[in-house]
Formats: sequence, C-alpha cells, structure tokens
Amino acid sequence: MPKPYHRDERDPSRGKSKRAPIVVITSFDKEVECILADRLIRRHGASNYLEYLMKWKNLPEAEYSWEYEDALWQFKNHIERFKIDGMNTTS
Repeated sequence: MPKPYHRDERDPSRGKSKRAPIVVITSFDKEVECILADRLIRRHGASNYLEYLMKWKNLPEAEYSWEYEDALWQFKNHIERFKIDGMNTTS
C-alpha cells in the first residue's frame, strides 16, 4: 500500500521543475514592467492554477493581461519579486 502524500511545508515548490517546459507554447516578446495582481483559478474536476495580471512595458492599460503562471517561465524573477513584495506589505 502506498504511503500517504504529505506536502513539504518548508519548501512548497519541491517537486516542481525549475526549467522551462519541454514544449513551450507561449513565448513573450514583450517586457514586463511589473506584476499587478494574482488570482487562483479553481476548476471543478481539474487542477487549480495561478494567473498573474501583467503590466507590459510601453503598452497602455488596455494591453494589461492575465497570464497563466506556467506560460510566464521566462519571467520567474518577476514572479518571485512579486511574491516577496506581497509578503512585505502591511494591511
């Protein structure tokens, strides 16, 4: 009988690849100015996923876009900075 699954609380990213996906479907030719927000998309019967609201450099507000976390592999440093900044804000 298999052992029960226990998530690693000290390293929640454990087991996730740090490399670009094998098949890269999305590659952005835009530059990120900043990440404005994130949201968790919950789907019945499927895995949840994160999206980020991207503010693109030199583009108007109408061009801001929600992007899947997995599609933003080339902007991992911006995502990490967004997460750190979110932890350091006070409400």
